[in-house]
Amino acid sequence: MTDVKRSWNNLKAELRHVRERGSEDPVNFRNIRGLIDKLSELVLYDDSPEQRIGLVHYTAWKSAMNMFDPNQQSPVIRMYNYEQANDPEEGKIRPPEWRALEEQARENWLDEFLKKDDRWREEIEFGSTYGCSFSSGLSGSVEDDLTYWRLYGNDGQGCSLKISTSHGMGVYKVRYRDRKFKDRSELEKNEDNDVAERLRMLFEAGKKTVDRAPAGEYRDIVGRTVAEVLLQVLYGYYHLVKHLAYADEKEWRMIRVMPRPGDIRYDTASENLVRRYIDGPALGKLLISQSSIIIGPTVLNRGAARAYFEYAKQKHEIPHVKVKNSGQTYRQGPPPKPTQA
Repeated sequence: MTDVKRSWNNLKAELRHVRERGSEDPVNFRNIRGLIDKLSELVLYDDSPEQRIGLVHYTAWKSAMNMFDPNQQSPVIRMYNYEQANDPEEGKIRPPEWRALEEQARENWLDEFLKKDDRWREEIEFGSTYGCSFSSGLSGSVEDDLTYWRLYGNDGQGCSLKISTSHGMGVYKVRYRDRKFKDRSELEKNEDNDVAERLRMLFEAGKKTVDRAPAGEYRDIVGRTVAEVLLQVLYGYYHLVKHLAYADEKEWRMIRVMPRPGDIRYDTASENLVRRYIDGPALGKLLISQSSIIIGPTVLNRGAARAYFEYAKQKHEIPHVKVKNSGQTYRQGPPPKPTQA
């Protein structure tokens, strides 16, 4: 049995267990919030990046400094909210089979509970998914690529982190689709339909659970929790699909939907921008042998910057990662013309 099937069977079994306990004693429905914990075990796809390729995360200099701050206990990779993603269609390229399931469920029963939950309404409107993106394409040396420095490395004033393992970290390959989904291969159609079938069964199991709940307080608790679980799964899948125009990037992602409010942190490094993020996996588990930190081509005083990361990696006991300066010659645009007073 694949990891996907096993994890989905476990989630459906937990829903069934909730229904059985609730029918015996309605008070047991209060324990339904344990379903949220099952989501951390859910496997969305049976994806596994090739070890020889490696996955590379590009980040701005300030974010890299914060991640490796020697004064913090353990450096972690940050997972930012996708509400400020470079892609204006982030999370909106939705296979019709999945979208139809959501629309039908929301019209028939989900919205009854979503309307009572201000948090979900706000999160759906402004962004509920957090993630960390990794590159694996475009060139043979993904960790030091001019295109990525421009797009995701703050115009070269940042760092790239090449990880050598993603085992057990929930890293998934991004799927690329045409806006109208007319050019899907048979393999892609089958893959999207497989996901739709899993979602359909989960939505049906969720509705059965809500229908078995007694009226009043318990029904509201069960309905809101089941709605949260279903949409966490669905929106996770939505953020693993991008438009075909980005296919050359061969992106991989860690994602987390609707984290607990206490887990959300705020990055206020920019003067006019607040970015929400959560802590992801410890970098000590990702940056092992054959990993690297590359300092961007426009970082000032790269000698001192490299020395700083050498110091930080020893402080955090990440000895195997190599620290290097970018070998790229970064040509920025001409300086702006002076204007008259």
